[in-house]
Amino acid sequence: MSNRTWGLRLALPASVVAVGAAAVLATVAAPAGAAASLPTPESLTSCGGILAADAAGTSQGQPNLLDYRFDCSTPISAYTITVDRVPGARANVDNFEASPTAITQSGSPSTTESITCEGTTPSNGINCNLGAGGFLNAYDAASGSIDLVAPYCAYLPPKAKAGTPAVPRAIVSVVVTDNTGAEDGPFYLAMTPACKKVPAVVPATTTAAGKKSKKKH
Repeated sequence: MSNRTWGLRLALPASVVAVGAAAVLATVAAPAGAAASLPTPESLTSCGGILAADAAGTSQGQPNLLDYRFDCSTPISAYTITVDRVPGARANVDNFEASPTAITQSGSPSTTESITCEGTTPSNGINCNLGAGGFLNAYDAASGSIDLVAPYCAYLPPKAKAGTPAVPRAIVSVVVTDNTGAEDGPFYLAMTPACKKVPAVVPATTTAAGKKSKKKH
């Protein structure tokens, strides 16, 4: 639109002009807090999901590949998956699926929802979203995969000396942004089936030669 000035003049009573001027001054002088505020996001969403070892991971050169799947009680527009193991470790994720699948409540892939994930590797997590204005419907599931640098379950360091602590199990969680704009979580994603137990430390080994020498003494 141009800045053209129309040659139309109206003769207004002085009282109207005075009221208009007062309104303008009142608007200018109004404190910032008087402006209409946006609704406060309400963090009311709950989510749940699982992890499972991907059977095809080893053949693809990704022996620590995990599949994840979760859903939430309200629509979500984005989510972040984090992987923690020990304090200070910042390289737990080796790779990830860039385009997870949205699964409807009927169990079929969604034709109207699209998920995109981004992140650097190695790192401790990835960020995913449903695109501008997009949402994953309530109880529709996000189904994707992440490849860990080390096994998910606790394990004993190979060739470690006796008494060396076991490497703890990874902790995989998801934080979501729901349809109110609030962030909810973290929600823990549990492994199915559960991990096998391992000793807390590398156990001492007794060799056959050691047994024989013990008998001689």
